[in-house]
Amino acid sequence: MANMGISDLVIAAPEPLDQDDVLRMACAAAPVFHNRRETATLEEAVRDCILVAGTSAREGLYRSHSCTPRQAAPRMLKATSQGNVALVFGRETHGLSNAELALCTDIIRIPTGTEVSSLNISQAVMVCLYELFVASDEFEQPTETSPPATSELRERMLGIWRKALLRIGFMEPEKTMHIMLGLRRIFSRGTLSVNDVRILMGIGRQIIWSASQPASLTEERYSSEDNEPEFNQSE
Repeated sequence: MANMGISDLVIAAPEPLDQDDVLRMACAAAPVFHNRRETATLEEAVRDCILVAGTSAREGLYRSHSCTPRQAAPRMLKATSQGNVALVFGRETHGLSNAELALCTDIIRIPTGTEVSSLNISQAVMVCLYELFVASDEFEQPTETSPPATSELRERMLGIWRKALLRIGFMEPEKTMHIMLGLRRIFSRGTLSVNDVRILMGIGRQIIWSASQPASLTEERYSSEDNEPEFNQSE
């Protein structure tokens, strides 16, 4: 719940809890447990809710209209603008009873393989709350801070790599075009940023420098794993 930004925990007809054990497992989510509410019945827990979504892995009568967490999430989020919404999970052993499911306006079934359809309750909670969180559009994917490299910058980088590969004997002059086309194909599989290209240029320059040094100097420079070679990332 804490991971997905939800804090209102209600436990209906709770069993005795070992609070030390609960808090040890809760880690940074202890406030969710401390602020929990407890009710004698599920009916009491959801009495002020306009939408009650119960989770069930069982099939049968009155469950054919179940939906997945992904399908349910937009409807649940929309309903929160009009009143309280509850997402109900049953017991670890046998889930929600028929009487408890009767209190639910919606039934959610998490898609699983056919061999084992029942999930551990913590897994079921995480799957459902994840779908709610994603549907809320609160998460913003980090974006690349370095702009895409221009064609001119990429060509400069490829020119350095061409020189480096010739210097170390990776390709023969008559096969330069063939190898470089393959290298271009590799570098074209995704967008290269300015920082990406500058790093690749630095690697190429370091190869050229290393290939021009006496063997004894380069062996000494790279003999220790703790002394990694530096390269120039400037243009």
